[in-house]
Amino acid sequence: MPHIVSYAPYSGSPSSTSSSIHSRSSHSHRSHHDSSIRHRSSSRRREVRPSAPDFRFCVELGLVLRSRELNHKTTHELEREVSVQLTLAKVANAIASPTTSVATESSRQWTIASEHCIPSQPKDHRFGVKLVSPFMRFSAGRHESWIAKISTVMRTLNTHFEVTSSHQCFTHVHIVPVTGYWKLQQVKSLAKSALYFERCLDELVPPYRRRSVWAKSNRNNKYFAHRSMTQCFDKVDRQPSAESVAERMNLCDAASPTGASLRSVRAKNDENPALDFTHDTYRWNFLNLQEGGGFGTVEYRQAPGSTTSQEVMTWVMLVGCFARLSCQLGDSIKPADLPQTESLGEWLMYEAQWCSLPYDDLLQNLLDQATPTSLAAGKIPGMDADNITIDDDQRLRWKAGEHKYAIDKYHRMITHLLRD
Repeated sequence: MPHIVSYAPYSGSPSSTSSSIHSRSSHSHRSHHDSSIRHRSSSRRREVRPSAPDFRFCVELGLVLRSRELNHKTTHELEREVSVQLTLAKVANAIASPTTSVATESSRQWTIASEHCIPSQPKDHRFGVKLVSPFMRFSAGRHESWIAKISTVMRTLNTHFEVTSSHQCFTHVHIVPVTGYWKLQQVKSLAKSALYFERCLDELVPPYRRRSVWAKSNRNNKYFAHRSMTQCFDKVDRQPSAESVAERMNLCDAASPTGASLRSVRAKNDENPALDFTHDTYRWNFLNLQEGGGFGTVEYRQAPGSTTSQEVMTWVMLVGCFARLSCQLGDSIKPADLPQTESLGEWLMYEAQWCSLPYDDLLQNLLDQATPTSLAAGKIPGMDADNITIDDDQRLRWKAGEHKYAIDKYHRMITHLLRD
């Protein structure tokens, strides 16, 4: 990595920028890792200024909530109490109407919405709820702001509600460069990093999120599945636009279980159900870039439900640091080499420390708990995500027409940025 070769996180001088990210053995001594990553002085961290862009992010939280005081009979009653408690905590918020778009002013508020794809238990007064944050700056000295905002929201929820998570819950993180749009090279770099490090990131999530139909493998989708990593990189590099990169990262097989589930929906929308199509239910969703000109967000969808501020902060740190790292790697990744989770973790910690993120030990704890993936003989990683249950089949059809609150907020944010 060009901007940090002068202080590699392990002893010895790397022979090349690319070898430093790949050649780290998984049997390295943890004590050396801790001393070089956690306790490096701030003056040492800032020897060279990085070229990575700053990012804005928006987080979507899918949770199961139950009031500690009131036995609500409907999700709308619960949502109203969530709104009241957030308002008392001085958190700007708005309840999304089930029939209309989110209110205009909510681009700078938290949005509270029903999440019908998270099974509710009305008899137990538990309901699936989605909270969507405003867009916030990831680094550039503003981390205290977003960390405080997320902490206030999650503290309020845990004080007044029982906050639980199920396999259907999620933490989705949308990112976009601080300018509001992507350069084509940034999109390509993130796409290649997402493909290359997919198995490494798999080790950081619970096993059920490695097999989820809601976070399918980009590496093993319709377009990339039977290509070598070198061929995948070559295909990404040859794309003329962010839109074409997005199409290939999110191409779904019409004959897959997902395609079969959505056949009637696609036919109703005048799409040919026999043709392959793009869909957003991949680990990395690039489809919001289809608006053109690099405008739109990229969404990381693999993280499980977060019930505490620490969990939300951890996933935001992971995605923000990974995006920064990806934009700096550029063409330095050697696709034929095997990625190492521990090496990736060291560089992610570098980015966290470079950004002076507080609580970076949360990210370190996630990396320390990485669990290698195990597969049955002959099994292709990522392909088992399309084992669709009856519940998932129904949810896929429900989600097809769902309002995208995060993208609504992005549109209003970019309008303000362009106006200013």
